[in-house]
Amino acid sequence: MKISELFGKMFRKGGYDGGNLGRLNENWLPADGRAEDINNLSRDMLRKRARDLERNADHVEAILQAAERNIVGGGLKLRCKISTKNDLYDKEIEKEIYQMWEEWCRAENCDITERQCFSEMEAMAIRRMIVDGGIFFVAVYTSNKKYPLQLQIKEVDELCTSVSYYGKNKVINGIEVNQYGKFVAYHFMDYDWYGHTGKSIRVKADRVIYLNRIKRPTQIREISGLSNILSRLRDLNQYMDAVSVKERILACLAVFIQRAGGLGFGKVQDRDKSTGARRKKLAPGMIEELDAGDTISVVNPSGQASNARDMISIQTRAAASALGLSYEVVSRDMSEVNYSSARQNLLEDRETYKQWQHYLAEHLCRKVYEWFLESCVLAGIINIPDFFKNRNKYTKCMFIAKGTSWIDPLKEVNANKTALETNQTTLEAIAAERGEDWQEIIIQRAKEIKLMKELEEENADK
Repeated sequence: MKISELFGKMFRKGGYDGGNLGRLNENWLPADGRAEDINNLSRDMLRKRARDLERNADHVEAILQAAERNIVGGGLKLRCKISTKNDLYDKEIEKEIYQMWEEWCRAENCDITERQCFSEMEAMAIRRMIVDGGIFFVAVYTSNKKYPLQLQIKEVDELCTSVSYYGKNKVINGIEVNQYGKFVAYHFMDYDWYGHTGKSIRVKADRVIYLNRIKRPTQIREISGLSNILSRLRDLNQYMDAVSVKERILACLAVFIQRAGGLGFGKVQDRDKSTGARRKKLAPGMIEELDAGDTISVVNPSGQASNARDMISIQTRAAASALGLSYEVVSRDMSEVNYSSARQNLLEDRETYKQWQHYLAEHLCRKVYEWFLESCVLAGIINIPDFFKNRNKYTKCMFIAKGTSWIDPLKEVNANKTALETNQTTLEAIAAERGEDWQEIIIQRAKEIKLMKELEEENADK
């Protein structure tokens, strides 16, 4: 064999079967490059198609609602961690912050449009990150004397992509970056009552929270979270429509009357204007006398969509698994599970929810909380003289995500009891799994026990 032929064979074969350029893979020549270059080719179309399915595909809405109710639920709960000792001053500050935060989270205080409370904003963030790929929260400081900080939500397609440079910084698809790739500012399109004005508004990065889960270091902008399953989701939607049409056709009974002669004297019969064919209608329980010589031909479609359930199930499983969710949580179909499989699916789903909850707590809730606390101190709403000197101390916090109940609570409670007694876990960890604050549990239980003792003493005296 000649050297050139050997080299050509080695080049086509390669060291990996996946890199084989032979006949089976000859049409597999994917585009590649920097993440932003690749994503920029399809970003807008992917977003438009994902939004279309969000509006029109019921199984996509099921995926989004499953994510919203399990990741956010009633919202992430603030847990201040200022107090490290038995310091009454710190405890009073914590109590005051809790009360103010709870009040600020109402729609009329946290939302510039006064339409959504903070937990509803969190749910919208999850939805838009899955469908659009990202969302913006902009800090707006108003003349409100009680709570000057409010949030403005912007969608990803509000970025102005016509700006290329701002000073020495490059602007990539509406995001201004410095020489190291750090986000410096965001350029948004300016709108008035008549639409886009053709101008852009520059907002510094320290006033913007940009939620988007990147997958590559060279990625700048978002990409739809449904990007790799959009074709499957569309096929599933169209398949379900086709099955529905087929079943409707199968439920039809058609009758054709063959006449031996023409119409009798004075007899009027409806005709189709386009074809000229005579028409009659069938009704339940109808009795009709035919003319002599007339015969009837019945068309009764047979067959059924017997494989529709399996097909829909397979497609839904594939789409759900791509998002890290189980088929059962998306379809709400529990007909094929037992305790073991249901619990295993629940554990896997929880890991997916925890990833999203951690992202939401770290990138949205914590940052908003810092903005909130700073604005309250600067406005004199809360008196913390050494706040900026000990900023890290006062902004230290955690957010407790929604908990999940177990399939067999008795088994889980006994397991937690054993783990707690053998020092394998803590009350804080157990409470966090249930979406609760361990200190609130202890305080509330102490109140209840005290009240029960008081009632027992009153009854004993009587």
